[in-house]
Amino acid sequence: MASPRSLEALVNQQVRRWELAAGSGASTQVAPSIALSRLPGAAAAELGDEVAVALGFGFFDIEIMDLIARETGTQRELVAGLDEHVRSTIERFVSLGARGRTYNESSYHEQLVRALATLGERGLAVILGRGSAFVLRPERTLRVLVVAPWEERLERLAKRRDLSRAEAARELEHEEAERLAFNRYHFHVNPDDATLYDVVVNTGTLSVGLATELVVAAARRRFGIRG
Repeated sequence: MASPRSLEALVNQQVRRWELAAGSGASTQVAPSIALSRLPGAAAAELGDEVAVALGFGFFDIEIMDLIARETGTQRELVAGLDEHVRSTIERFVSLGARGRTYNESSYHEQLVRALATLGERGLAVILGRGSAFVLRPERTLRVLVVAPWEERLERLAKRRDLSRAEAARELEHEEAERLAFNRYHFHVNPDDATLYDVVVNTGTLSVGLATELVVAAARRRFGIRG
């Protein structure tokens, strides 16, 4: 699990990334983000990390987003220096829901949506899961679904966590059910609906490296990212 120190370092790096982009008069019309949704065990974390490195973005996985949602101090750092227009845009996400969708108004989910909206509005981030594909504005976000066949995901999970096949199958089934319930309850969507995304990549037939190249190429072409 990420420590408060590593979270602080990640946020500081992201703030610095935004400052450098603003100071250089970034060549893109918007500062885009990449939102990844995934079937459990589809190697989306590896893909997200490689995409972030290739684009020079920050990478925020599910664990990091959960930590940010619970750290009000961290959220203050993320919004520091924003003008009132952007701040009010972020608050509209929280008060009205993402693009008209509703979500549970618990403190955690309110903070989660605020954190996602902040990263989305400021851009230069790759965000894995937590409904990011359904919160961030589609006109400035490349929404990617990462999939792989059940057997491939089962083998990957068993190897990564040193589990038997039966144990891995139970964990995979549990994670899939939890993901579906989370997105249906909080965002009223079926996260496996391919029409909700711009790109779908299958890491069962494509290597993570090739899938990374495809996502990076799509982001560069769509948003005019150079470098």
